[in-house]
Amino acid sequence: MSNTRATKQRKAILNYLKSVRTHPSAEIVYEAVKEDLPHLTLATVYRNLHLLADQGTILRFKVANEYHFDGFPEQHQHLICNSCLKIVDVFDKSITKTITDFKHSDFKVETADVLLRGICKDCQAKNMSAKIN
Repeated sequence: MSNTRATKQRKAILNYLKSVRTHPSAEIVYEAVKEDLPHLTLATVYRNLHLLADQGTILRFKVANEYHFDGFPEQHQHLICNSCLKIVDVFDKSITKTITDFKHSDFKVETADVLLRGICKDCQAKNMSAKIN
């Protein structure tokens, strides 16, 4: 098992994720955090992000074959645009309640990753504009 002590690098990565609502990739986290920790490596960022996700401290999900991370692990949903790949948080208590109240045999749901994929308003407008021209 990995060493789970709170290293300076891990703290900096977690602090950055908690300061943004943009669902960054590991590379974006690396670029942001290396300003304060110039000896930081991309491998260290990847290792710490995956450890934090495995511990449930942050959320991890894949969009277009790239992991994205969310420093807000409380139950919520994500809208993902299939066109521009924008990710938006949604805090719909009715969806959360439906999931946590879900019963199947003797199985109790504790968490669920809800990724709703579609086309955002901006991309819909671009598509409509392109069809008109």
